[in-house]
Amino acid sequence: MKTFINGLSLILPTALVLYLLVWILKMTEHFFGDLILLVLPKEYYITGLGFVAGIAIVFFVGLLLKLWIVQKLRDFFESIIDKTPLVNTLYGAIKDFFNFFSNLKNKENNIVVLVDTHWIDSKIMGFITSEDLKRFDFLDMEEPVVVYFQLSYQIGGYSLFIPKKNITLIDMKTEEALGFVMTAGISSSKKSEDK
Repeated sequence: MKTFINGLSLILPTALVLYLLVWILKMTEHFFGDLILLVLPKEYYITGLGFVAGIAIVFFVGLLLKLWIVQKLRDFFESIIDKTPLVNTLYGAIKDFFNFFSNLKNKENNIVVLVDTHWIDSKIMGFITSEDLKRFDFLDMEEPVVVYFQLSYQIGGYSLFIPKKNITLIDMKTEEALGFVMTAGISSSKKSEDK
């Protein structure tokens, strides 16, 4: 039985990752392939051209965003979205999600913390996301910071205002800490077993 579970523990995650990659490839190929077929005759179309076009367009947009005029157009577009109910919430949430995780991985030190939870004599791992809280001066707290707590095996978490005296900075890379939290410590246990 243990041998079967070991095999399943390798096959299942690999199959899920491959399925997700294939799904992304198919969606990208279908979407951009249809756009290409608007200007290119069907007999000249090669499977995979849509995916290559998708990668090229994303890269090109990334390059364009370095231009001042494009940044101004993006700001104008986002200002319209900000005034549109529901759309602004969805757009903002997706944008913030990507920005948060891309910024999180770039920060290596002074962000991973343990927060004291005195009521059950324990600590919870989190990430400092904001220390400049001047607009929250009304909080009845001594030196508050915002700490984000990632939920294990989920896309999401929650943020709390916490006094600095209740947190302890730990010497751990952000990416390593994020992996630890998202897998509920299992990824760290596996590394220890492998050694």
